[in-house]
Amino acid sequence: MEIHTRHYNDVVILSVTGRLDSETAPQLLQTIGEQITAGVIRLVCDLNKVTHLTNGGAKALVEAVRLTQKEGGDFRLAHVQVQVKYVLNLTGVDGMIKIYSNVVGATASYFPGPVPGER
Repeated sequence: MEIHTRHYNDVVILSVTGRLDSETAPQLLQTIGEQITAGVIRLVCDLNKVTHLTNGGAKALVEAVRLTQKEGGDFRLAHVQVQVKYVLNLTGVDGMIKIYSNVVGATASYFPGPVPGER
């Protein structure tokens, strides 16, 4: 799994590529922890290039929400592919995490005004 990080104002966008499972989940959580330590508590996770999500990966996404909300922030998903959306639905995680059709909508949701792409 690869994670690329970019910033938009005080929001961090994590673009994840590859598999998100129990083996790779610690890498994602470590990256999120580093962002929180740096004072960034509003994150968007772009799952456009995630090819496979398991129960272990879904649990990591829930943990990401918990960690950011504990600090007064939030964790949102964007560009979730069909096969990944299926696992999120199957595990019930889709009801716990805000999901947006694209990164722009997810990022904009942190700012006042209408939110493009919210489901």
